[in-house]
Amino acid sequence: MAAYGWTSYDTRTGGSHVVNDTGNRVDIITHFSKITPGSWGLRVKSSPRQDAASLQQTSIIFYLGIESAGATMNCESKLGGNIVCSGRIGHLGNYTILIMDHQSDDTSASRSSVKSLTIPSDNIWQAKSILSDELKSPSSQVGLLENRAGQGNLHFVQKIFTGAFEFDVLFSSHASPESLDSEVLTKGILKGLVGFEEHFGKVYAPQEPFKSTVHAIFSQHLLSNLLGGIGHFYGESSFDASSAQVYAETDLKFWEKATAARAHAHVEDAGPHELFSTVPSRPFFPRGFLWDEGFHLLVVLDWDIDLALEIVSSWFELMNEDGWIAREQILGPEGRSKVPPEFQVQYPHYANPPTLFLVVAAYVQRLEKPSSYVGAPSQYLADVSLGRSFLRDIFPKLKRHHQWFCRTQAGNLTRYRLPGTSISQGYRWRGRTPQHTLTSGLDDYPRAQPPHPEELHVDALSWVGTMAKTLKQLSVFLRKEQDEKNFAIQEVEIARSIDDIHWSEPDQAYCDTTIADGTKPKKVCHKGYVSFLPFCLGLTSQDSPHLGAILNLIQDPEELWSPFGIRSLSIRDKYFGKDEDYWRGPIWININYMILERLLVSLYLREAEFHLLTEKQELAQQPGLHRSRAGSIYTQLRLNLVNTVFNAWNETGFAWEQYNANTGKGQRTQHFTGWTALIVKILAMPHIAHISPVDDTGLPSEAISKDSPDPQLYIIAMALSFFLYFFRRRLIKLWRTFV
Repeated sequence: MAAYGWTSYDTRTGGSHVVNDTGNRVDIITHFSKITPGSWGLRVKSSPRQDAASLQQTSIIFYLGIESAGATMNCESKLGGNIVCSGRIGHLGNYTILIMDHQSDDTSASRSSVKSLTIPSDNIWQAKSILSDELKSPSSQVGLLENRAGQGNLHFVQKIFTGAFEFDVLFSSHASPESLDSEVLTKGILKGLVGFEEHFGKVYAPQEPFKSTVHAIFSQHLLSNLLGGIGHFYGESSFDASSAQVYAETDLKFWEKATAARAHAHVEDAGPHELFSTVPSRPFFPRGFLWDEGFHLLVVLDWDIDLALEIVSSWFELMNEDGWIAREQILGPEGRSKVPPEFQVQYPHYANPPTLFLVVAAYVQRLEKPSSYVGAPSQYLADVSLGRSFLRDIFPKLKRHHQWFCRTQAGNLTRYRLPGTSISQGYRWRGRTPQHTLTSGLDDYPRAQPPHPEELHVDALSWVGTMAKTLKQLSVFLRKEQDEKNFAIQEVEIARSIDDIHWSEPDQAYCDTTIADGTKPKKVCHKGYVSFLPFCLGLTSQDSPHLGAILNLIQDPEELWSPFGIRSLSIRDKYFGKDEDYWRGPIWININYMILERLLVSLYLREAEFHLLTEKQELAQQPGLHRSRAGSIYTQLRLNLVNTVFNAWNETGFAWEQYNANTGKGQRTQHFTGWTALIVKILAMPHIAHISPVDDTGLPSEAISKDSPDPQLYIIAMALSFFLYFFRRRLIKLWRTFV
């Protein structure tokens, strides 16, 4: 398979999908169009590849299934190879499905057959294996289905063509006000393609230096596959209901006791639940991941706010009464079939980075300034009362999840309350082992060795800070004064604890901490993504004394900077590239996006104005001690990231889960259009011109000084620059007089 995926897709109208099948020497394009409520059409068009035989035959099998218990449909073969199916279901009422060929000088007619089956409705999802069994049936010829149309809840339609072909699948609800035929479908397809182009141009048109047709196509592909991966998932989920005390992980060697407890877990099935969600990768990770979802929805939000909020609501409907949301949504037998048994059971003491809070915060910004939004029509922005109603409904759920997180991931601060410090906030991820902290989302990122029940994690604290910051923002918007006061206090306390507990002066970085020799707190510094989390999440103020050191760490090619993006772990770290090498060096787009956004937001603009940016704004007029350096880093990092993902896509046809820290090549999971699709937002970010030249390391040539610039010298230099600029005419005139 050379490539496959959506080339354009909008959940409201439909889109186009391609399959470049090198093995079967055929290219297939499908156009899907939503015509009216309850009616849709699909056009399948194919042509042999150049290396195909002149009379190559292609077999296409299209299946129809009804998962509602007791529901069936009837299918019949008609003259001319057409297939007609009909039935009745739910709110759609009566419906008809017509599958018909398009015959022309360039396309052939098909040999059509239908095999109708009645099977348990819970097995419909196994259509592929059922088909394989049917093709092996004694009643079927080799590669051919037995033609036996009739009543059933699973129908396989086989069409065999010679050469190029085209056929339509038309679903018509009898309640629809307009009848559906091929001509109506053609108009719907064209309207959808034009509408997608126009919508994309308004929302996500690439900015300089990426204003090219090929970059627009690239961006559209990533966006479309993120949107095209949205699905509805249904079924029971498994969780450990034992509430074992050892899961608090307060003893030495807690991970050994927790492992033993999991071996005797009291596993129960809950539900059935339903989830409306995006996915990280449609073919490889076709389910919802809590840590990933917030990043996905940052892309969706600007495209279609109502769609993003519907997904947010669906996720919070899964939260239990304590405030826990399972970090991986493995619903029903189909979901479990994609996951190894040891990872299927979810544990109510396991957390995950609460990225959905980022989406809610971004929505509030749009609600405060609706004119900044140019995406699909939104009922929540058109009606302010409806927008507020959404926030009122979700606010208590956000609070409950925040309270659960603070309670279950709380750290033991007894040994950290030293004279001269004011420490009241500290957290650590449960579910830790010597090799992994899967719950952090950063899996094998190195932590303290051995794990200690009193260690504290800077990223866990930072995510609590994000929750407090978002809840304070909502409290202000909803005029909840006491909540505003409480969350403002926590936000300040967290900012203080980030510096008092986690800043390492010798390392000039934020680090985890542990207890050394059983008595004293000790910094555990593995410079990398955890070092940036306070900065990425907006918890480092613009006047922070550590800001220069953070920029130094970002820029240093002997630490984290590479020509392809920011590495997940410093090349100086002893764990760089070791063992699984998952978060130990490779470049991940989600964290790079957060770094890039924060460079632009914190150092150039007031945060509330970030989404109002246009390419015409003069960013150079914004204040900030580190403005020039931040501009250089931002511009070059944006260029490096886009080039890395684009080059891999251009070479392989796919977006990838991560990118090699040494070569920039895509690796691990292909067709990873979850958070890698953040490149769509990066392409649409404003271009900042007039930066320093770049050397062959992909680093601004002004880049790296191991020490932060002296603020006094900086101010003197800026004052001198302003003096020369404002008095340049008089100085020139004076110079000419003397000359």
